[in-house]
Amino acid sequence: MVNMAPPDEPIPLALPPSPPGAEAPFVVRTGDGADDAACGRIMATSALASSYARRLPHAALLLADDSPLCLAGRSRMVGEVAGKVVGFADYRPWDGHIKYLFVHPRAQARGVGAALVDAVQNAVGGRVGVHVLAVNDSALLWYLRRSFRIVDGWEEPFADVPAVWIRLVRERLPDERP
Repeated sequence: MVNMAPPDEPIPLALPPSPPGAEAPFVVRTGDGADDAACGRIMATSALASSYARRLPHAALLLADDSPLCLAGRSRMVGEVAGKVVGFADYRPWDGHIKYLFVHPRAQARGVGAALVDAVQNAVGGRVGVHVLAVNDSALLWYLRRSFRIVDGWEEPFADVPAVWIRLVRERLPDERP
């Protein structure tokens, strides 16, 4: 069984390379069905702690759903610290679409999300894309700072209420040359 840090336990995080004696190293690995429960809890915890949750009160039940998140034909990259899942990215390997990218709130702003997106892009060997709710301005800015660009937008329901979605893509890893 995969462990997730309990809500009151601090998450140690030191991104590689870690100096001797540093906190447990951060590891990205290929995920599988054994990670479903941890990923479901991280998704709910992250969504409820987000700035966009307040803007979507109609979606509170959906955002709070912490049931196991099945892969449903997607692939997964998981970020771990000391054997505990702290973030994940579910994606479609055939077209590079990232369906879910969630990092536990206490592990955010430490490079976990960027490492997961880079691992997905390395796995698919090319372009990656993501759809983000327009009300999730912090996520939009996060992706733009990581070399994604806005391609288009559209209106589609989220939790049975019309919502605007933005599609972003990144052609290559930020340090790759064309």
